[in-house]
Amino acid sequence: MTSILEWLKRLFGKKLFNLEWLRSLFRRSLKFPVSFPTTGWEIIPADDKIEEEQMPDVDKVNEYCNFAIGDILLSRYQVVGKLGWGTASTVWLVRDLEMDGYMALKVFSLCALGVEEADFYNLIGRRSQHHLGSGQRLDKLSIQLTIYQMLLALDYLHTECELIHADIKGDNIFQEIGDETRLDRYVQAEIANPTPRKIVFGHPLYRSRPLESASQLGKIQIGDLGSVQHGDYPREGQFIQPGFYRAPEVMLEKEWNYPVDIWNLAVWAWRAFEGKELFTCKKTGGPDDSISIHLAQITGLLGPPPPDFIEPDTVSAKYFDKDGNWILEDCEVQPSSFEDLEKHLQGEDKEMFLDLMKGMITWRPEDRKTPRELIEHPWLQGIFWPPGVYKPTE
Repeated sequence: MTSILEWLKRLFGKKLFNLEWLRSLFRRSLKFPVSFPTTGWEIIPADDKIEEEQMPDVDKVNEYCNFAIGDILLSRYQVVGKLGWGTASTVWLVRDLEMDGYMALKVFSLCALGVEEADFYNLIGRRSQHHLGSGQRLDKLSIQLTIYQMLLALDYLHTECELIHADIKGDNIFQEIGDETRLDRYVQAEIANPTPRKIVFGHPLYRSRPLESASQLGKIQIGDLGSVQHGDYPREGQFIQPGFYRAPEVMLEKEWNYPVDIWNLAVWAWRAFEGKELFTCKKTGGPDDSISIHLAQITGLLGPPPPDFIEPDTVSAKYFDKDGNWILEDCEVQPSSFEDLEKHLQGEDKEMFLDLMKGMITWRPEDRKTPRELIEHPWLQGIFWPPGVYKPTE
């Protein structure tokens, strides 16, 4: 009589004695949906407009697709929480019941061109994968790692994909989950203390529950391609980029191209490392005031723009004369310097960091260094890199 062990050996072969395979089989057997509370959460008042409700006309038309925590999508992905929202989408944490892991799910609003953004992701995926590097301020190591990996990403976007990101900010810079137990704790927190919510258009609308801060560094990725522009030709007059990080050629409605991303990254990195904006761009009056203040602050830091950057009979003439001198009387230029504004480094370390910034923050786009040139900058060499990140010595 054949023993049960012999029968199992014939059925599964050598896998029966493969400990890792047995462990994976056991893990797969535990993929059951989580049971979330059906009562016990804070009810948000109907007149308290939260998150995506603050967008124009959203009270008239249900632009956003709202799930209920606990929903199972496509018989595979269980919604376990709302991570955040934006002008054109919401982002949810889902648990993959088939692979027993977690994913972030971005759900576009009705007014968003989600198909176009998906096309950009597909384009990136088709390009060469052998390219280099397939709220609180960041410390020195963190900003070095972030700048370096962002430059790798921009080099790939600019040279392989011929795309301009055009929207570099903290919300669009993603860090790989280093400690995955954070995700399990996220689920447990939702069970113990359900997210506040309200009912809108017959569906629950949740406050976002962010992930807890990371305890270890993970690899950096750049995401949200909703503002991406093709970089195979110059264009002018189209406003792009977050206001604080907008390049001068964009504000002056001049031709712009790939270098806008370099300016954008540098000014964002300054904010992330120094803990305050390089340019405050405070708006005090009409629609043009923030641009006036922004350009005045850039002039105070960099000095007058080169005369060849100023074009007569264009927007430039509103702010500068033909020699690049500031002419707007109701907005004063206050001189400043990188050296005085930088507060966290000293000696050669400070000099190298400022040299890096000065190679990225320039009036003329053609004077800004390319991502490939900046990758080799001395301030970004000789530091510890996360596993899997391309190093200069490789």
